[in-house]
Amino acid sequence: MPRSNKFSKIVQISFLSIILMLVGCTSTEAESQQVEQSFTDIHNDFWAKNEVTQLVNMGIINGYPDKQFRPSVEVSRGQAANLMTGALKLPEAAYEPIFKDVSSKSSHLKGAMATYKAGIFLGKEDGTFGVGDSLTREQMATVITRAFNLQDTGEEIHFTDENRISESHREGVKILAQHGITTGKEDGSFDPKTPVNRATYVVFLHRAMVKTGMIKEQLSVEFKPAQTFGKYETIRTERNFAEVPVSETAKTYLRSNQYLQYAGEKTVKHPHATDKVYTYKIGGIPSVAVTVTKRELPNGDYFLFTELKNNQRLPITVDLIQTENGVTRSLLHTYDRFPIKKVTDGTFGFDITTYPTGIFEETSPEGIKSQKMIGKAYQSKALTKSYANGSASHTRELLSETEAFSGVKLGDSQLSVYHLQSRGYDIVDQWILVSKEELFSTKKEMDDWMLESAINYKKRNKWYTAQGPYNKMATTIEPMPESGRGYGRNLLLVKEDRVMAKYLDTKERYYESLLYNSYANLDVFRGSSTYWETEVTSTYLKGLFGLTAPFVDTRFNEQIALFLYNGGKAFGHSDYNVGLKNYADLLVSQRKKGNIISVGPNAFYIPDYFPSKQKVKTHTSMNHQLGGMNILLLAYQEFKDPVYLETANSIHAALVKDVDKWIRPDGDIWYKVSPDHTFVGRDYTHLTLEDLIHSYEMWSEIDPSKVAVFEKMIRSKAGYMDRNEKGYTTKIKNGLERIGMPELLPAGTEHTDAL
Repeated sequence: MPRSNKFSKIVQISFLSIILMLVGCTSTEAESQQVEQSFTDIHNDFWAKNEVTQLVNMGIINGYPDKQFRPSVEVSRGQAANLMTGALKLPEAAYEPIFKDVSSKSSHLKGAMATYKAGIFLGKEDGTFGVGDSLTREQMATVITRAFNLQDTGEEIHFTDENRISESHREGVKILAQHGITTGKEDGSFDPKTPVNRATYVVFLHRAMVKTGMIKEQLSVEFKPAQTFGKYETIRTERNFAEVPVSETAKTYLRSNQYLQYAGEKTVKHPHATDKVYTYKIGGIPSVAVTVTKRELPNGDYFLFTELKNNQRLPITVDLIQTENGVTRSLLHTYDRFPIKKVTDGTFGFDITTYPTGIFEETSPEGIKSQKMIGKAYQSKALTKSYANGSASHTRELLSETEAFSGVKLGDSQLSVYHLQSRGYDIVDQWILVSKEELFSTKKEMDDWMLESAINYKKRNKWYTAQGPYNKMATTIEPMPESGRGYGRNLLLVKEDRVMAKYLDTKERYYESLLYNSYANLDVFRGSSTYWETEVTSTYLKGLFGLTAPFVDTRFNEQIALFLYNGGKAFGHSDYNVGLKNYADLLVSQRKKGNIISVGPNAFYIPDYFPSKQKVKTHTSMNHQLGGMNILLLAYQEFKDPVYLETANSIHAALVKDVDKWIRPDGDIWYKVSPDHTFVGRDYTHLTLEDLIHSYEMWSEIDPSKVAVFEKMIRSKAGYMDRNEKGYTTKIKNGLERIGMPELLPAGTEHTDAL
């Protein structure tokens, strides 16, 4: 099959896609009974439900991929021609240049040629077939009369508006009425010029088939109640569809109010995931597109990231639709069972994001459960600030977070809809994680995670994209919109530390899939480099040093190296230590580059940030320095290269020399030391104590004689926290127990995340 046919499958779903097949059977006995609803817009109160249902059950007609029939949509002449060709099984007719509006590549070619040869459609006086013209009631009468070879019975037929019926169609209208296929309107008129809609056409077709003995009319049907999820709504108007080949078990479509055109696909391989990216242009506008990225994970799960990017002042709706058969039970577990208590943070302002929609669970006839984690839709605007040095800072202004999911279960068929609404000049993101298995082994574990996500909503990812998660940025970044809703890709949250801890503790499938996704996101973020640079400018650092994005944040790179190291070992990855070596090498190289704060011979600190464009030396904070030193010690243990230990010893020597300067009068630790050796700033509440404990443990394994300086700072920091009841993290509690100092546990509340 040609590539374009295999992958684009642009489905021109309109009435021409209703497949009419005359089945090779005579009349069939039927009784009134309850049946499953086939279409969400053909219900028990719909006037043509019996006709539509009978032809559907017989396989004669079909609807749209979104389980709708759209009975009020008008039928065009081209669609009606294709329909009749299938209904009567007309022989295929070769192309002839008969009609001006039917080319050899026209989607109406088969129907136009076949019905013309059969004498059903004769074309128009202007030399066109009129493929796009609506089929009127009088034209329909003639078409059905010719198609089913209905004869004049001689009965007199009169309509109050028969003078409005075209001369060429009067006989067809009369014969149709003679056979009882039409009775006209209640007021005695026929209304000949009104376009025919889908429901009316099906009813007339059904009557003609009954009258000619092709089928036997069945008794009335009663639909079983359909189960709906979210704010499911039917769409009465025409829509355009494109099939996206993301699954062998579920049909996936894009549905839009604009024309969809396949624009290509590509495969991008990451170390532990593979992206298949499908792109569709919208409305024929190059700058407007929807991208569907299927991220295949090693455990068989996959993410679907849908991005609608609209650079025009044009409202656009795109829905991702999935249909699955063989579903006996559907259930939605929502996050909103656990309300969020919103607070305004002095550093980050107000975060309007919440959490995903929830887990949608489907059960097969064999009792096997599969689950999807469903994200909400995020509408945003891309913001960029460029600098004279050629660098730039990138953020997003979040305009809204909305529920995207709705669905309906019709019999054993489950339809899921994910709604993306663009207002113009914006980007809309939505995601789902699909698994053939249960994401959580117990309801308790699922509920615990949802509750934790509500409590820590600021530090749990929920706005996922194929480029990584977006989260609320500190108010001290640029560009920051006037609304204060500045969001960006924070490297500390791209790596899912809390998820890693949960996975190591529980081995739950959901955490495993999030970790694989995190590895892919880190790979996307890093690009071709061996380390990670931020893409957002901090006005704090810009004011101090003139530092703008991109730059290396040592703490971010340290944490990422550990994340990849620990996670890779847990998953058995052969490349688990590559990030560790790359970052350790980067730290070692700073001495030769002169990017250090010297304290004495072979005693120095490595600054927190490495600018990409500017030549400037920044400060060193205690938590960054400890983190870098610990990375060097781990690299020494892993690779046995003495250069790592040598650099770690130099940092240790600087700490020993300055230990009394680092300790504040109140027992806390100063935040940073400037290049001029000035100590300033209030330290983090918990983070540095976690780092000090880790440094104590690392040196205990390599050279126990070096731990004294860390014990001194641990006792001072923990004492300050205890006196002020600052509380502690689970990591601090466990760490103090491991190093034999549990009595130093600070008074106060236990936290899962460091402050």
